[in-house]
Amino acid sequence: MTSNPDPGTLQIQVLRAYSTLLQLRADWGGSFVLSLGLPPKGSALAIASNIAGAVSLSIDDDETHLREVVRAGAVDFVVHSLDEAVRAMKNEVRKRTPLSVALSASPIAALEEIASRGIAPQLFSSFIPSHPAILGAAEKLMAHGADLVDFDPESAASSLPEFRSSVSILDRFLRERSWHLRTFSFQTLGELREFEHRALKTLPVEDTLRRRWLEVASRILPREKPPSRVLWLSSAEEDLLS
Repeated sequence: MTSNPDPGTLQIQVLRAYSTLLQLRADWGGSFVLSLGLPPKGSALAIASNIAGAVSLSIDDDETHLREVVRAGAVDFVVHSLDEAVRAMKNEVRKRTPLSVALSASPIAALEEIASRGIAPQLFSSFIPSHPAILGAAEKLMAHGADLVDFDPESAASSLPEFRSSVSILDRFLRERSWHLRTFSFQTLGELREFEHRALKTLPVEDTLRRRWLEVASRILPREKPPSRVLWLSSAEEDLLS
């Protein structure tokens, strides 16, 4: 069955973040995504980075946020120093294997250390309140080739012109394809799997964005009750799958 999507749900936030990432580069293997803060949208970016194939580091000192992301499986594990994080991520970047790490530390202090050590992510985003150090560090990261992207219109990053809006990046892409967000809800996991199988047969073989989403989402996303799957679809595709 199809329902109108609630933009606040984690799965929708993950799909939007994942789709935005794939507009910035087609292959995130061997890439590093850095973000500050782990509220729901920060958690969604960590999951989306994993689905896209990147290694991500999310920095937060809020124990509630850290417990929630571990419980939801949004990160693979939590470390307590930048050196631990670098050691954990280094091999996975080299092997082009996805990994999501949370660093329990002051986001501002850790960001300044990252910038001073010349650690260069391919993407930087922030979900914490405004601080002068964010822009200073962001400019250093951008000089080393990082994309600065705002994934939360309510975050401090949204007021900084150096950060590109994920909404504008994604909405243009969706308009070009006449894709709309649709939510399909099911009674059982078996029904969800059958839907994913039909959707994979329906979507074009070259459509790597949506095919990877269908193939990986069930393994990485937290379990939902009732099971559901969100997906970008054209009107014609929705008619075929409804």
